[in-house]
Amino acid sequence: MGKTREVKHKETTMLILRAILLGAETTPTAELLRDAERNKVLLELAERTNATEVAEAEKSKLKQVVEIAAEVHEALKDVDHVFIKLVKPVRYVPADVDVLTSRPKKAAANLVRRGYKLVVKEPYTITLKKNGVNVDLYLHPSVGNIVFLRAEQLRGEVRQAGFHGVKLPALKPPAETALTIAHAVYKDGKVTLNDVVTYLRWRDGTLEKCREWKCLDAAGRFLAALHDVLTGRAPAPRPIPTWPLNAVKRALTHPDLAPSLLQAPKRLLDPRLYA
Repeated sequence: MGKTREVKHKETTMLILRAILLGAETTPTAELLRDAERNKVLLELAERTNATEVAEAEKSKLKQVVEIAAEVHEALKDVDHVFIKLVKPVRYVPADVDVLTSRPKKAAANLVRRGYKLVVKEPYTITLKKNGVNVDLYLHPSVGNIVFLRAEQLRGEVRQAGFHGVKLPALKPPAETALTIAHAVYKDGKVTLNDVVTYLRWRDGTLEKCREWKCLDAAGRFLAALHDVLTGRAPAPRPIPTWPLNAVKRALTHPDLAPSLLQAPKRLLDPRLYA
């Protein structure tokens, strides 16, 4: 039974990829749409397969995220900030709005005055919420209080990008894609079709950026998972081996990241990290 289920997931993975990347005609079955949702590509698949009702529901959710992102940008006009993991070359509904800033406490105070509710405050992240949408303010990209990239590496990669009619400061494509790789390997522990499509459409310069950021190990793990998905050997999302130890190993071997390990023990024991 388990093998049959895995085979079906492999088949739906390939059907979704062909529809999105090649424009192949595909019937939007319930199973296909479920897998697309798990892989964070439901909106683009629904639009390409004429699943009108699903597409409209996703657009309604996206509209709310766009409004939150625009409001956050306006609220942080006196604070340096850049949106990360938001602007991508795939139509999808982001699960939350992630912002990198050197002044997360000031940014949080600005948002609280706008009606955002403080949810979680950690050493490198502050999470707030409004209208059902989470806003994560990062001092550095991290997981379980372990920093896996220094913010300074990203701040030199900023551009003004369009996000569904709104102009926002975001990362240049090679940096955004390199961050996608690092996030998949060190934080999410899996590669989704959203990650796959982002890499395939924005891969130029990405591995050079990974080399510059000294995370070629993450690129290797990501590309191995990508190969498994594209060749039909495994369905997506594709788990990354040895997660969540990847971020620990990275911090142990990079002196500029190692101090964050002092913040990690309590958070690594929190079951919410693995939900």
